Amino acid sequence: MIRSRLISQDSNTQRLLPPVPEDYYPPPCIMSNAVNIRATSTAMAPKKGTRKSMPKVRTGCRTCKQRRVKCDEGKPSCLNCSRAGRQCEGYPVAIDASGKELQRQQRLNIRVYSLPFKVPGSQADRQLLHFYCVEAAGSLSSFSDPTLWTTLILQRSHHQPVIRNALVTLAGLYREYLLGGNSIQPSGSQLAMQRIAKCHRQLRLYLRSPDASVETPLICSILFYAFETLVGDASSAIQHLNSGLNLLRQTQALWQDCTDDILPHLAAIFARLDVQASAFDDLRVPILTLVSPEEMSGLVDIVPDTMSSLWEAEAALTKLQNWMMHHIIAYLSHKNQSMDQLPQGLIHERFVLYQQYERFLDALSTLLASLPVDMMHRALLLRIQALMYHAILLENIPKHTSSPSSPNPSPGPNHSFQSALLDTQRFLSSLSAPDTPRHFTLCSQLVAILYFLCLKTTDPQSQETALALLRHSRLPARDGLWEAQKAISIVQTLLGRVGARPEGMCRLEDAGGDVFSQEIRGMDQVFREITARSLERVDEVR
Repeated sequence: MIRSRLISQDSNTQRLLPPVPEDYYPPPCIMSNAVNIRATSTAMAPKKGTRKSMPKVRTGCRTCKQRRVKCDEGKPSCLNCSRAGRQCEGYPVAIDASGKELQRQQRLNIRVYSLPFKVPGSQADRQLLHFYCVEAAGSLSSFSDPTLWTTLILQRSHHQPVIRNALVTLAGLYREYLLGGNSIQPSGSQLAMQRIAKCHRQLRLYLRSPDASVETPLICSILFYAFETLVGDASSAIQHLNSGLNLLRQTQALWQDCTDDILPHLAAIFARLDVQASAFDDLRVPILTLVSPEEMSGLVDIVPDTMSSLWEAEAALTKLQNWMMHHIIAYLSHKNQSMDQLPQGLIHERFVLYQQYERFLDALSTLLASLPVDMMHRALLLRIQALMYHAILLENIPKHTSSPSSPNPSPGPNHSFQSALLDTQRFLSSLSAPDTPRHFTLCSQLVAILYFLCLKTTDPQSQETALALLRHSRLPARDGLWEAQKAISIVQTLLGRVGARPEGMCRLEDAGGDVFSQEIRGMDQVFREITARSLERVDEVR
């Protein structure tokens, strides 16, 4: 039946894929996680006896009800689950006045009931794969083309056990994340680590095979990145991402004659995550370089006069973002310098980049007029991302100057921050209200955009609006590396330092001072530093 539901994978695909380079090795975190978990010896397992038929259990914890055994209803974990070493999934929640909590639990339970097509694995694996199909895949696609998550990776999981088990693990982690209220609770953390370590071991064994193709470790790098972001370990997530990016860069030249349709989608998501990781870690240079010297000099346009599809628009914007991250990090030492101190090459490159962003926004406006309604969210998200990067770029272009090789005048007032904020407000308000809010996305950049808006705007009203949107019920609680609650805590702490100030006097980024120094990299480190200093102040008061 699976062949009627899924497009069957060409049996010759593996032969057409380039092999894994001999010097490729999984990141050290795979090794360190794996050695801590030992498989239970099958020789010690008791022999299975004949099990008596039991009547349907109507009370007790969810685990015992599923196993159809009597439950002593102990809390927080029943005796049956404790003795068997199983995770006790708790008890049905009483109906409250609004019924929202009951609806949330029913949504998570009903959707893991069964898988609509036959795949290898246990019933529990099939249930989690079904949960992946109906719940996790939509969040991972992050308002972008869902083909990679809903079709291509799922196809490979049918033929490749390493990918299938990684998908099962991802679905299990995502379900634990939702049940834990947008975090994985300690009760599910140990099981999560065991599942992740098992995936690491399976990938290592696969890479020892002479028939190993580059496709599988690339897919696993993305899935492992998603594992760690759900757990909240940004460092390990970036480590997995860097490993996949290096492999991608090594083998990209071999793809010219490859006919596999998944590789362009993998390259696209790797490029987007590469940009996101560099925005998260201030000093991380993107591993991929997507722009040619001719494009950087302005001889060749990155953005065409007209764009025919959202896929083309996403590719053009990713190239611009990649170029901008390379540019800003390379010239970080010239930040806040006057016009006469800036190298002429920097000024010229910055103006060329500015012109390409202007071309992109014009071409996207033309494309928006021809798109169907169901694609408007994707297009609006692209516009928000482009406006935010455009605003940050304008901040770094000296006023009343022009490019040495272009007669165009300098940009006018920077209204892109305000435009990005208004579009974000419109975007979140236009989302249909589901039974539960969208808890997790992979690379929409919405949390990062609102966080930077709070830090960089000098308008108190815009800052207040951006902070309110960070608390919006339909904003992802976590977007890849970015966690909304940490962003809110940082902004609130900085607002407490600044207090009431006249309009246009100070940005929170400047008020933060030393917490945004080069020694403190990324939002996670900023959050830890601010939290530690706040605790020190409390101790001093005491």
